[in-house]
Amino acid sequence: MTVLYELAEFITTPLFRWVLLFLGVFVTILQYLNSPQRFSFVKSKFGMSFKWYMYILCMFNLFTSSLTTIGQWATIPFTDILPDYWYIYLFILCFAIITQITIDSPQIADDGSFNPPPIYIYPQKYRVMIAYISVIIDTLLMIQLYIYNGIADTSKKTLLSHYILERFGGWIEGNKLDFLFEWSGMIDVFIKIYILALQDNFQACEYGLPSSWNA
Repeated sequence: MTVLYELAEFITTPLFRWVLLFLGVFVTILQYLNSPQRFSFVKSKFGMSFKWYMYILCMFNLFTSSLTTIGQWATIPFTDILPDYWYIYLFILCFAIITQITIDSPQIADDGSFNPPPIYIYPQKYRVMIAYISVIIDTLLMIQLYIYNGIADTSKKTLLSHYILERFGGWIEGNKLDFLFEWSGMIDVFIKIYILALQDNFQACEYGLPSSWNA
């Protein structure tokens, strides 16, 4: 148990939390840049092309990261020299980068020409590796928040209260919005696992892309 306590203490140190958060944002953008699905005109099961489907998933990832940044800055700021609300400019920049990448991504169709993907897109094995790293980072971020915020009311012994309703400040008046924001991080983890599955099982033909994109 001592080892677990020491591990929990390490992963919740302010420096590690900030490094992991910024690394997570970088990997999210890198992962999106290397998603061949964003070139596909084929519709997802939600009725929109994969180009915009992947865009929405990535924007949600960045949105939850922005909420985490706001929370961390309010509790464990790493410096006092930055201007107020500096993180707003950071995430406007991140949102703009993702939007511009999407706009600049032509929708590709398999016309039998075997055109290769853009030279900056990594081979599939590296895309899958990035996806795994992204899942690990998001999971660690969720664990950090889960440990750091503790339990709002330790007198309640039910499993629902102990593991869900009393976490992240508790489902109480005045904290319900923060509670929902924190738990949205779990949705983010599931999205990253889903994106990992998309990359791991990628077959160009399923997205109407040239077979040369399978490399």
